[in-house]
This record gives sequence, C-alpha cells and structure tokens, in this order.
Amino acid sequence: MRAALLAAALLVATAAPATAADTDYLIWDSDPGAWPTQGRSGSWTPPALMGVHEFPAPDNSIRIYGESANGWDFIEIRLFRHDGERIGEGHFEDQRVLVVNKGFGWYDDAGDFDVTHIAYDAGGRISEFDGNVEHHYLDQPNSTFRAKLSYRR
Repeated sequence: MRAALLAAALLVATAAPATAADTDYLIWDSDPGAWPTQGRSGSWTPPALMGVHEFPAPDNSIRIYGESANGWDFIEIRLFRHDGERIGEGHFEDQRVLVVNKGFGWYDDAGDFDVTHIAYDAGGRISEFDGNVEHHYLDQPNSTFRAKLSYRR
C-alpha cells in the first residue's frame, strides 16, 4: 500500500513542469533493507527546511537537505561525480551518493541520479533544482532508497 501511495505521489510531483512558483518538495521512500532509512518514507511538501548547495571545493558535490514539517526527521543527500567534474543537468549512473538520516550515513559508489533542472542566481548559488536519486546499501536486494525533489529559492 505504501509503495502504491508513493508511486502516486511521485507521479503527481512529476506530472507538471516545474516553475519558480512551484512548492518545494522532497518525496522519498526506502526498502526495508535500505540503510540508513530502513524502510521509512516521507512526503514533505513543502519541507520545514530545505536547501540545495554546491561545493566546488574540494569535489564539486551538491548537498541536498530537507526536514519534515514537524522537524523530527531530516534527510541529507550528497551527490558526487567520480571524475570530479561539476554536476549539471543529465543522467548520472554509477556515481557516488551519500544518504544521511537520523545521524547515520552511507556512501553508495554505484548510485544513480538525474538532474532534470538546475539554475543559479547572480551570486552563483543554486536557486532552482529538480531531480531524483537512487541509493543502494551494499548493493543488496531490498536495500534501495529513492527520492524525488524540487527546490526553488
């Protein structure tokens, strides 16, 4: 049932193209063996707090952070390219992805992510970001974390 609800939420979230007026969201789901989220999910529309930041040094990573509306749960996702190049729009397969939840984190060196839209403000900071992420724990069955997000500032 939960998987069907998440699939419906992801479908609704991706049905219309994003605009600057869209609400921020972080929708995530995880399999029972996923670490560190362990089968939990969330649909934070909008999150109580959300940020997307690029870190040119040392590794051109992008950090995504979101908190639940009640402030009791948070997800941090960090995206990396193995070649160290800047992350732009596109599909990135078998790349490094970090997921942190409740103070615990796990790096997946074979994670996948899509950046469907990214824009920068006059100061060079990320002002718009749309994408999705897939992260696996130890490349085992039933260990996948999935997230879909939209961010506007």
